Amino acid sequence: MEKENSDFAARLACKALLYEVCTTPKPGLVDREGNGSHKDMNIFTFMDSASTLWPYFQSCTQIGRRTADFPAKHTFLLLRSYGRKAEADMFSATKGINTHKGAIFSIGILCAALGRLPREQWGHPDIVLKECSAMTEGLVESDFSGLTKENAVTMGQKLYLNHGITGIRGQMEAGLPAVKDVGLPALKKGLSQGLDINRAGCGALLALITAAADTNMIARTSLAIWQETVSQVRDILAENPYPGTEILHQLDLEFIEKNLSPGGSADLLAVCYLLYFLETEV
Repeated sequence: MEKENSDFAARLACKALLYEVCTTPKPGLVDREGNGSHKDMNIFTFMDSASTLWPYFQSCTQIGRRTADFPAKHTFLLLRSYGRKAEADMFSATKGINTHKGAIFSIGILCAALGRLPREQWGHPDIVLKECSAMTEGLVESDFSGLTKENAVTMGQKLYLNHGITGIRGQMEAGLPAVKDVGLPALKKGLSQGLDINRAGCGALLALITAAADTNMIARTSLAIWQETVSQVRDILAENPYPGTEILHQLDLEFIEKNLSPGGSADLLAVCYLLYFLETEV
């Protein structure tokens, strides 16, 4: 049963990654029509990457199962070495291009949470995300403790130090509220209204852009441009929560001109897809 469950979780995790990259059009991002703001990757780069991650997601689920009787934070600590191996496999498959580093973190944790939970609870996003939160309790404090202007190296460290932005660590520690309260409801509402999963997914992506600080967007431009862009997207969604392709294509052109790429929001969209598949296929 353990192998059956871990195989199933890994299949849905990879399916979520493939659905995310195929959702089109996504402003500034790689999709079926183009490369967005990226010159070093295309949809096939993402296919190469996703195809290497199945064993990692399977391992994460198995680790969760085998440590289910231990404190949740114990499971998370065991994941980190597996995450580094998954990143190395990704870079090997993509010839050094970062396609799924964020997803390795977030979906790896989610798969481990599934392993810690009974199969009958997999289809309940609130329970799954609560387990993710328990696994990463204290993560922001532990990862960012002792930071100074002199030793802050990564963009994530600098954003935390200068602006208090906690990025995906803070989201995960809080139980992914952007996913639970915004992205997943937008995806499911679109589908309930008769939209196909592609258009519902585009709407969910825009909603996610407004719901969480996308450090990838900030890193490629500036805090001010990111804030202006979030305000612009909110205005678009106020007119129509599921904009048509003409508006999305125009937004794509604007994102490319500004070198914007909401990669963090795309990772959260993949999480939304995975949780939706768990609700509908378990």
